[in-house]
Amino acid sequence: MRVIAIGALFLGIAGAFAPLFAEETPTISERAQIAPQAVILQFIEKVENARVLETDQLYRTQLAHLVPVVGDAFDMRAMSAAIVGRVVWRGWSEDEKENFSSIMTEFLAATITSRLELETDAPTEIQATIDGPRGTKIVQTVSTQNGENIRVDYRLSQIDRGWAIVDIVADAKVSEVARRRAEFLGIIRSQGHAGIIAAIGKKLEQLDRAGT
Repeated sequence: MRVIAIGALFLGIAGAFAPLFAEETPTISERAQIAPQAVILQFIEKVENARVLETDQLYRTQLAHLVPVVGDAFDMRAMSAAIVGRVVWRGWSEDEKENFSSIMTEFLAATITSRLELETDAPTEIQATIDGPRGTKIVQTVSTQNGENIRVDYRLSQIDRGWAIVDIVADAKVSEVARRRAEFLGIIRSQGHAGIIAAIGKKLEQLDRAGT
């Protein structure tokens, strides 16, 4: 069975989407009891579900499935604030914060969708769950691709709905938040909120053209 190389997904159309697989939604109190490692396993399983979809518009159908999956598994507001920097984040209106968080959710889902053909030689396995900074948990995972181990660490924070991903570190070096911050910071400083929304919108268009 082909299994996604989760670490490779995070190397690099706004709209509303609904999940394609019916699932029971846990209550807030139930979600809070789900362990961090279970959140990661559920996320990986839901990403894998996108692989079996069959449609003429495969990329867009997979994207429609994955946008709510990413939105549920990640605390995208926290990630967005870290990406743009807290000073800039505090200066944005609530609508601007929501707009950026929404397009970042779609951008991350689109990045995953564009890389669903990547394969690993073995399923992703959880190696350990350790304490991280400021009350976070770090779930350390490993998979094998072309005979090489791929390590990905997921950092999770507990919010009102339970544990949610706030950063991903590949091979103990490449932080998704740090990488996006380095990529976007110049645009944010020179062109502001409108400029970064337009820039990410262009990236989404490029991914859509490549996938369809």
